[in-house]
Amino acid sequence: MTTIANTEIEIFGQMVQVDASGFFSLNGESFRAIVPRGKTQGKRMNMSQILTTVRDMFQDGLTGSEIAKLLDKDSDTIGRYKKIIVAFGALDESAIIKKREDQAEFRNEQAAEMLKRPEVKEWFNALIENKKAAKTTRAFVASLSRVCNILKLSPMALCQKEYVEKTRQLKEINSLMHIVEQEVKSESSFYICRMAVRSWIQFNGVGIPRGNLCPANLSGKVVSTHGQASDVRASMDEIARAKAILGNPKSKLPYPERRTDTEIYFMFGVETASRMTAIITAKLDKWNAESRTIKTIERKLTHANKQRMSKRIFCPELIRIMNERKAAGETCLIGKQNEYVTFSEMEKQRSDDLHITKKQTHAIREIHDNLRAVYEQVGGNMADPYFTKKPSHSLRHIAAQYWLLKSEFDYGFVAKLGGWFTIDELKTSYGDMPPEVFDKKYSTYVNTDASTDAKRAKDPSSDKSGE
Repeated sequence: MTTIANTEIEIFGQMVQVDASGFFSLNGESFRAIVPRGKTQGKRMNMSQILTTVRDMFQDGLTGSEIAKLLDKDSDTIGRYKKIIVAFGALDESAIIKKREDQAEFRNEQAAEMLKRPEVKEWFNALIENKKAAKTTRAFVASLSRVCNILKLSPMALCQKEYVEKTRQLKEINSLMHIVEQEVKSESSFYICRMAVRSWIQFNGVGIPRGNLCPANLSGKVVSTHGQASDVRASMDEIARAKAILGNPKSKLPYPERRTDTEIYFMFGVETASRMTAIITAKLDKWNAESRTIKTIERKLTHANKQRMSKRIFCPELIRIMNERKAAGETCLIGKQNEYVTFSEMEKQRSDDLHITKKQTHAIREIHDNLRAVYEQVGGNMADPYFTKKPSHSLRHIAAQYWLLKSEFDYGFVAKLGGWFTIDELKTSYGDMPPEVFDKKYSTYVNTDASTDAKRAKDPSSDKSGE
């Protein structure tokens, strides 16, 4: 540090004379004046400015070690700054103590109440500003609340900041999460809790190592059931029977008045592998009958800016229905305006911007109930509980397997058609190859090799593999 002397400086509104021995505070305590080296928070500061910065950080409830880390200073230097700040009466330590007590206080609060904590609200806002879906962010707050209530700790206490040594800090948090794991029996629920806590503690400066060094109860690893529905499929015959049921006006459905909408929903889902909101927000003014394409919005992909998609329609029956609806003046792929989603919001790019009413939710549920009834009537693979439990989402599995079978398991083609980012995700979650298809392909390749080998044995000159 460089000292300054024979000058006058202003410290917290008080003019102070500095001589060779330093300066005095109003309470008579002497200090040596210093000039901070280098930049602080990206800019050069004088003595007065850095004292104000440190004072404000203490007032915000940060500890000396936390401030030292943020300002890239050693803890002794921050300690000397604090003595000067206190000597000039610029630090309300009672307010700091109260703030830390407030942050440490366990209140057994639900998500809405927890969001009233300034530190939690700041985390929430940061996630939203960084394009985290509001639904996911709210789930994070609810999960953090659940974890804190199980442990009877405040969100800040969960960060275990009393442990300066990072390895010990992570170990303590991991032990706390082990307690949570014993209470939260569902693996998928604990996964959400884990991801929420990971986000929260990282926001508060707790680093989490990658790979094997990451504590098990803070891991970002997906649940073990991920991909277990990759073999969910319906045969071509079962899909045809489902279409026949939906195309028959006399078919028995729980909501017959929604038969046509359910038929379009099913056919469009199989044809394009679209998700529910992409189907109910598809507009017929985006349908190009000449190129047989329609533009849709897959809002789940908005975070990657890949939500706008162009879907090609191959099914003649679906093409006929869409052309007739458009010619009749209909504007929505299914239903009337505002029947399943507010018409003015149909081109909104984010799920959070769709405000589905209770009446619309009920209408969508009736389509799902119709689909469930159709699956039960078809039976076979469609009688699998996965279909009846998730009648709409299982439609995406049907579409994946439908197009994989038609394309002889051309994963690249189907990934592009259905909007999967990677072939691996399509394979893992949707596109497990049936044993009979694998056996057929294996037999084809083996027989091809055997035929080639026999030809080479008869005519060695035909072998050009070495050229």
